[in-house]
Amino acid sequence: MKQEYHSNAMTNVHTRLLINKSNLTNLMLANKFGISEPTVSKWKNRENFEDKSSRPHTIHYALNHFEKTLISSIRKSTWLPLDEVLEMVLLTNPSITRSVVYRTFVHEEINKVPEKEKDKAKKFKEYEPGYLHIDVTYLPKFDCVKYYLFVAIDRATRTMYYEMYDAKTSENAEDFMNKCLDFFPFGISHVLTDNGFEFTNKLIKSKKGHYCQKPSKLDVVCDENNIEHRLTKPATPKTNGMVERANGTIKNNTIKKTEYNNKDEMQKELLKFLMYYILYRRHGSLRKELNVKTPFDAIEKWFEIKPEIFLQKPDEFKNKVLSLKIINTSYHKQPCET
Repeated sequence: MKQEYHSNAMTNVHTRLLINKSNLTNLMLANKFGISEPTVSKWKNRENFEDKSSRPHTIHYALNHFEKTLISSIRKSTWLPLDEVLEMVLLTNPSITRSVVYRTFVHEEINKVPEKEKDKAKKFKEYEPGYLHIDVTYLPKFDCVKYYLFVAIDRATRTMYYEMYDAKTSENAEDFMNKCLDFFPFGISHVLTDNGFEFTNKLIKSKKGHYCQKPSKLDVVCDENNIEHRLTKPATPKTNGMVERANGTIKNNTIKKTEYNNKDEMQKELLKFLMYYILYRRHGSLRKELNVKTPFDAIEKWFEIKPEIFLQKPDEFKNKVLSLKIINTSYHKQPCET
C-alpha cells in the first residue's frame, strides 16, 4: 500500500530510516537533508517512520448531548425550517450558532425535509402578517416597584412592540392588546400566549374544582376584534419560543448592557431599541423567499403581496415608529418588598 504523507512533509520513510540509523550529528543531518534539527531529533527517537494521524485526540463539540438531542427532536417532530429551530434552541444556550444547528441536521441526516413531511414543514410559515406571539418578561425594580414588559412579535414580519407596566395583571394585558391593535400596520388575526392568569382564566379553579368559564379581559378584546386567541400547552414554553427569544434580544441590548438610574432612563433606552429593531436591525429568521433583511423590509414586501390586510401604508408606519414618544404614566406603587 502506497504511503500517504502529510502535505508539508519534508522527508519520506526511507529518509527517516537513514536518519534513525546514522551516527552523524543532528546538525550535520539537518544540513544534509535540508530539515531542522528538531525534525532530525524526532526521527532519531522514533521506532515507526510513517506519518501519524493529525486527528485530535480529544474533539470538543460545540453542543452537548442534550442540545443535540433537542435540536434533532424539534426538527423531526415539526420539520420546522432551520431558523425557526435555531430560535427555539437559543433559549437553552444563546451562544448556539446557525451553522452549528445546520451541521447537527446534516449529521443526523435531517437537513432535507422528506416529501411526506413537507406539508407539516409549511404550517409554521403559511401565516400572513397578523399572527402575534405575546409574553411578559421581568424588568429591574426601581423605588421598590417591580416593572414588567409586555412583548408582542409578529410571526411573519418579526415586527415587535412592547410596553412597560408596573403589574402583571389582566387589566394591563387588555391595555397592551388595545395598544397592539393601534400600533401594528396590519390587521391582527391570531394571538398566541401562555397560560398566565394575566392572559386566560382557563386554569383558574373554583373551590369545587371546576375550571373558570368566564373569558379573560384579553379574550374579550380578541372576541370584539375577531382575533383567535390561542394558548400554548401548559408547561411547554418552547411552543411560544419566538417571543421568548425576543425577550432575550431586548434584554441583551438594554438592561443587561446598561445600568439605569431610574425607570425613565430604562424606558427611553427600551424605546430607542424598539425603533432600531424594527427599522434597521437585520433579522436572520425572516423568510428567505421574501429577500428582506429587517422587519420593516418585510412589512414593505408583504404590502406589495397583500395590501388588503394592511391598515396603514409602510411609510405611514415608519413615521409612526420614528415619532414614538414616551407617555408619562402614573404607575401604581406597590409596597416595598424586603
